[in-house]
Parts: sequence; C-alpha cells; structure tokens
Amino acid sequence: MTVPDGALPDDAPALPAPDGDAGSASGDDADVGVPETAVPPGETPAARCRHCGRPFPDEAGWALHVGEVHPDALDAAEREAYEAADAAERDDLFVYHMKVVVALGLLYSVAVLGYMVLATL
Repeated sequence: MTVPDGALPDDAPALPAPDGDAGSASGDDADVGVPETAVPPGETPAARCRHCGRPFPDEAGWALHVGEVHPDALDAAEREAYEAADAAERDDLFVYHMKVVVALGLLYSVAVLGYMVLATL
C-alpha cells in the first residue's frame, strides 16, 4: 500500500498548536474536533491527513482515518488504500477473536477438569 502524494508529510498543513489540556475549561469550542497529537522532535510521521493535518505513525492508520473520517473527499488512490487497510484490519481482528475463543475454551476445559479431579478426592 502506498500513500498518495497529496498525503505525504510535506504536503499537509501544520496542526494548530493546542491551547491547553483536553479537560481545561477554556471556553473555546473551536478545537473540539482537532485531535491532540504531537510528533516527537526528530521524527517524521509516515503520513499526514491532507484534510485535517493529523499525523500518523503508519500508512494503515492514515488510510483508515481518511476512509472513516473523510469518506466524501476520497480520491481513487485513497479509497484503494482504505479498502486494503480495512481488509487487513478485519483479518487481524478475526485472528485475534479466534485466539480469544481458543484461550477461553482451554481455560474452561482446565477449570472443569480441575473441578472434576478435586471433586473425586
């Protein structure tokens, strides 16, 4: 998956500086939709949203963000990247769920067998 040229870090607008903590009562509702993200000094984000300027550490996160938050403004390359990232995320989630089901099944089996052994003593 490749990031379209318009989404590279050099092409995106800079994020506005945060005015304070998220819980502060500044009375300014203009920053409600702007996520409080920061890029550590000396690091470059892998991608930056061309719509809101949010930086991302990997291309998959960027593609999912653009496809879910800005679906009406997608071009063909962004839509393709979103669909690939969404499919990969669904596959990863399926594998995770299968691991959880197996772990719970094993835990239940051990608990039942342990109870049976202790009940016969």
